[in-house]
This record gives sequence, C-alpha cells and structure tokens, in this order.
Amino acid sequence: MQNHIATLRIVALLTCLTVPLASHARDIIASPAQDSTEFHSEIGLTYASGANKVVDQLETNFGMKRDWGMPVGLKLSGYAKRSDGFGFGGGVGPCEFITVEDHSNYYHHNDDTSTSYIIPLFVDVRYYFPKNGDFEPYVRAGVSGSIAGGDYLGNGSIGPVVAVGTQVWARRIVSIGVEAGYDGSKVKVKDGYYHPAVDVRPIEFTFSVFARF
Repeated sequence: MQNHIATLRIVALLTCLTVPLASHARDIIASPAQDSTEFHSEIGLTYASGANKVVDQLETNFGMKRDWGMPVGLKLSGYAKRSDGFGFGGGVGPCEFITVEDHSNYYHHNDDTSTSYIIPLFVDVRYYFPKNGDFEPYVRAGVSGSIAGGDYLGNGSIGPVVAVGTQVWARRIVSIGVEAGYDGSKVKVKDGYYHPAVDVRPIEFTFSVFARF
C-alpha cells in the first residue's frame, strides 16, 4: 500500500502573475468632481474553508496521511469605484500549495516530493453604500475560477463568488476592511489508487481582513 504524507500550505503568489491592480489613493479632501472614478488596491489575509476539503479528498483518492495545514493565505485585489457607488474589480488568491512526500520506499529522497497548486482568479461587480461615519459597507458578486495543476490536481470549473464587507476609516488614504463571502468554483482531484476523480470546491466559505490603499 502506498504511504504518503500530504502537507497543505496556502500562500499568495506575489510574482508569478501580473494582475492589473491600479492603486490611486484618494486625497484626504475629496475632489469636487461628481463623475470621478477612484482606483484602489487591497491586500489581506483570507481564511478558505474549502482548502481542508481538497486535502480530505486527496486522502480518500490516494490514501495520503495529513501532516499539517494552514487554510489562511494572502489575497491581492483591485477595483475601480464610480461616484454613484458602483464599481468593478478583480484579483488573485488565496493560493494553495499542496506538497506530497512519497514514503512508499524505504530510502526517501528529496526528489520523491511533488507539489500541486491552486491559483484562484476572480472578477466582480460591486456596490458601495453611502459612508456612515468611518464605515463604508459594500456587497460584490461575480465569477471565480482556479488554475490548478501538478501530479494530483487539475482544472475544474468556474463558479459564483459573492461577498459582503465593510471598510473602517474609509475616509482616510489607507483603510482597514473585513469581508465574509462564498466562492463556488471547483478544481479536480485526479484519479487515485482508491477513488476516481472528483471535483472539489477549494475556496468555499471565506473570511478576510485587509488593508485598502
């Protein structure tokens, strides 16, 4: 019987992708123009509940044993907002790396290690409600899909992404935000020794804390 150890690591890809994230912070004093468009970028930490389900399915398909996991990683995004509150955005993350060490042989070497990856990408339309003091609540909805690959994962299907959140100190150049959401995109866990290929949602329910510039 094969004996594997699956180690889940979720981190952000900071250099492998070029994402059009324009950052143009507002002045402390708002512009008098009524038809102006603001451009912002966001960076933060996101918890993704679906990451553990990917590893659970790898255990089912290939008989792996879980070593450790951290379903929290960086997410990068950017958006443009019009003066009427509507906007559009997009981003990448949180990305997942799954390292599998093959211990089926008595003599284990570094070249027995393989890595699979999941790179989520999303675009959305959003609406920002009028500011209430230092708070600016918003909702967003769009589509998401993941680029997945490696020995154990393959591309799946796109799905809806929805979220609600709010920004604190929204009138400042740098603000803090929190967001809860859901991502319905899927990736494929490939055919294994014990189970055929299965589509799994690698992100699913999310909670994010981020800084907006």
